[in-house]
Amino acid sequence: MKDQMNNLPLSKKAFLFSFYISFILVVTTAGLILILQAKEMEKQMRSRVTEMSLLWNNTLDAKDISELNNRRDYSHPLFHQITEKLSIVNKNARHTNAYLLSPEFTDENDIFILAGSGGTEETDMHPLAYYAAESAYINSYKDAILTKAATATGLYKDHFGLFVSSFVPITGQTGEVVGVINFKMDAALINKYQKNILIYVIGMSLLLMSIGYFILNKGLRKVLSPVNDIIFGFNEVSNGNFNVKLKSADQYDVGVIAERFNNMTSQLSLLFERLSATSEEFGTNNKNIATMHRFEEAIDEMEQILHKTKIQRELQKAEKMNAIGQLAASVAHEIRNPMTVVKGFLQIFLAKEQMSEEERTYIKLMIEEMNRAETIINDYLSLAKPDMEQVEEVDAAEAATKVLDLMNSYAMMSKNINVMPTLTEGVFIKGNLSELKQVLINILKNGIEAMKEGGTLTVAVYRDEKYGIFEISDTGIGMSSEELERLGTAFYSLKEKGTGIGMMVCYQIIERMKGKIEVQSQNGQGTTFKIYVPIMD
Repeated sequence: MKDQMNNLPLSKKAFLFSFYISFILVVTTAGLILILQAKEMEKQMRSRVTEMSLLWNNTLDAKDISELNNRRDYSHPLFHQITEKLSIVNKNARHTNAYLLSPEFTDENDIFILAGSGGTEETDMHPLAYYAAESAYINSYKDAILTKAATATGLYKDHFGLFVSSFVPITGQTGEVVGVINFKMDAALINKYQKNILIYVIGMSLLLMSIGYFILNKGLRKVLSPVNDIIFGFNEVSNGNFNVKLKSADQYDVGVIAERFNNMTSQLSLLFERLSATSEEFGTNNKNIATMHRFEEAIDEMEQILHKTKIQRELQKAEKMNAIGQLAASVAHEIRNPMTVVKGFLQIFLAKEQMSEEERTYIKLMIEEMNRAETIINDYLSLAKPDMEQVEEVDAAEAATKVLDLMNSYAMMSKNINVMPTLTEGVFIKGNLSELKQVLINILKNGIEAMKEGGTLTVAVYRDEKYGIFEISDTGIGMSSEELERLGTAFYSLKEKGTGIGMMVCYQIIERMKGKIEVQSQNGQGTTFKIYVPIMD
């Protein structure tokens, strides 16, 4: 049942919910009407019998009642006289009996009846006899005697039906209660009246529910019509039809949804047109994207385009690297030899003794610049190398120790930097030792130069399942996400006099070793390099 409800359309669910709420409201209202009507009729009956009791109270003499109570004899004239007076009630008020009760009752709560009107055979209340009363009856009777005021019961049942009774005490000259007039009204009319009202209420409820059914059905169809249009629109879009447009609805919220939906379909249509043009340009698919009926096909086409774009980027990178390599070889052969000659003559001039200290300083600066130019040329020559010269087994911890021995004094003396190594023994990797040292020196030097105010340089060596890992962390200036993306590309450097070739060579060397370099950095929080080199089989 629950699954069937969940599978119903939205309009059916809304209709059933509204109809269910309406049904509950109608039934609840009808029940409240019946309850209130019954209470009102009971109140009116109590008021009527009380008024009748008070009216007949003045017709009986207290002395006569006391005399009858003492004699308790059928043949006594007072018995017949009082009985005739009480019988007038049956003539003037149908369904009502009157009784004169003794103010005395037994321990079993039996009440003695002095006289009564006709019809007593229908109520089991006989004159000059005890009557075993119901609890509601006896309680109201006692209240009348104790308070010496008129009282009335609510609705109560006995063996003969449903009744309402009132009690009015009759007092003597000294104020004592000598008798109690009881009017007992048959309340079966209430049940009959309630049944008539119930039939009427049920008939009206059915009529109102029938009218409500048609109003709800028609109203919900009109209200939910825009929602059905939106569902239809989404079905069309899922089938590949992006030309579907929804009409603007009167309702504000639904109108905004329709407007957003139309905007979405326009954007999707434009996207698929561009995808079709790109697909034709790359030649990834022979069919037109605009004719596709499923998003999965379009996503597959996008993946093919992205794959082909990635291949093109790799080709462009390879062409760029090839051009840089050719340029490097040309620069090395054309510039290296003249620079060597110039450097040699400068060293000869530096060896002369008859030079001033200022001249020596200038020559030293020129030699340092020549050395820096030679380093740049060597970096270009590294780019021109087609492959690794030699693959060997390298002890990662030992290689890191040797490099740290070279860089430790530089770090302490020039920058006041503390180097903290954590090297795991027994990590053997597959690569070229000299080139690996070149990578480590380059990255360590960059880390030291990034900590201009000093700091801590952490070097760790460990392994995972496939790689030996060199992790180098500094507490320097760090890099932004944009700078990280360009890291390792040609001619991009964060140093004032850098060329970016050194870091590019590092990436190229590790790639030739079938490894990878990962970098994590944030501005002002330092940088961490992770160099992955394959484990030696």
